[in-house]
Amino acid sequence: MTVAVILAGGESSRLKPLGDKSLQKFIGVSLLQKHLLQLIEAGVTACVVVTNPQNSAALQADLLALQPRIAISYTIQDEPLGMGDAVQRALQLIDGSESVYITQAHDVFREGFHTHMLNEAGNIHTDLLLTGAYMREYFPGGYFITESDPSASTAAPFRANGIVEKPGAGNEPSHWVTLVAHWFASAADLKNAMAQTDGGPLGDHYERALAVLMREKNALVIPHAEPSASLKYPWHMLDIMELLLGRITGQHISPQAQIGNNVTIQGNVIIEAGVRMFPGSGVLGPAYIGEGAIIGNGALARGSMIGAQSVIGYGTEVARSWIGSNVWFHTNYVGDSVIDDNVSFGSGTVTGNLRLDEGVIKAAVKGERIATGRVKLGQIIGSGTRIGINASLMPGIIIGKNAFVGPAVLLNQNVPDGKRVTLKQELEWGENSAIKSAEDRGAFRSKL
Repeated sequence: MTVAVILAGGESSRLKPLGDKSLQKFIGVSLLQKHLLQLIEAGVTACVVVTNPQNSAALQADLLALQPRIAISYTIQDEPLGMGDAVQRALQLIDGSESVYITQAHDVFREGFHTHMLNEAGNIHTDLLLTGAYMREYFPGGYFITESDPSASTAAPFRANGIVEKPGAGNEPSHWVTLVAHWFASAADLKNAMAQTDGGPLGDHYERALAVLMREKNALVIPHAEPSASLKYPWHMLDIMELLLGRITGQHISPQAQIGNNVTIQGNVIIEAGVRMFPGSGVLGPAYIGEGAIIGNGALARGSMIGAQSVIGYGTEVARSWIGSNVWFHTNYVGDSVIDDNVSFGSGTVTGNLRLDEGVIKAAVKGERIATGRVKLGQIIGSGTRIGINASLMPGIIIGKNAFVGPAVLLNQNVPDGKRVTLKQELEWGENSAIKSAEDRGAFRSKL
């Protein structure tokens, strides 16, 4: 029997001000639930979920509804000691005679990939099955040492002799980077390799154990040719959103949705129960509109995910954005942004999402300016934040949880959790010497 190990114990510190990576919702389902549903579809009947002290209760509550369909065990990683420590904790709950399939909750593969991977494990006689993605440009990950460096178009499994973690641009032993979907024929072999490599740097303990097994055992790599995504930084929410929206086919409109007159619905969409679309509103797919959301008169949602009970109010456009639940807009433009639950925008507030020089947008995360790889990126906004009327938010700005941005502020720097930013304004007073009557406007009116 194969036991799945789902790694969900990371701190999600780079994702702030958003919450835990595994619990982020896409098309109404958390990444963790989506991951387990795919494993159930692949025939997995038992799994171990690695959590941390902060997220353990929430993760267990999130998976409660799935427990009749799969046996779930939990282990808590008390300290953030890396992937190796997480795997070792999971292995303590797995019999050595069983096979193991290690995955991460925040990785998104193509539909049916886990089924394909485990079918290959049953059909191919090998000790390890690993997953590889072809990289045309350098990626800071683990690179496989291969015999022939297969081309990007290969679909057949190929032999790998080792792995090099983050070799640096120009030093890559192949074009193939590992994705965390690893099958081991023997849990005992993995336990022994972890024990052999214990005591070194925490950051690459698992990779060192993997390298030992690849030298001693037969290891094959299954190519993952289609796009995948992993949630590390907040803007990766948009990568995952785009990937999953692209899988919607057709229009799925709940009979409990209320669609007004002169409403435009185009492309591939999911519109959930209780949604109300007012006259003159529109949804352009691919798009997801969550349960009970409102699309107001003259409002437009396109290429976006709108969370449950959110209000896309009158005259608002939401483009290519991930919107949480209970978010409120009114006459706003929201582009290429990630906005968490319970956020509201005052009328006239707009999100800047494109630099004037059209260059790649950088964002400040944990004190470091990081190139996001995106030419278009609006804001990342944490839950509970309020933004006043006519505020202008510059591209790539991150606003924390429960923050307050006052009216008319031109915001060009990050706002920490719980902070308030207002504009100090000085008014000049004087007598009005330019009083005009209604008749004085006659010349202007005659030209209309």
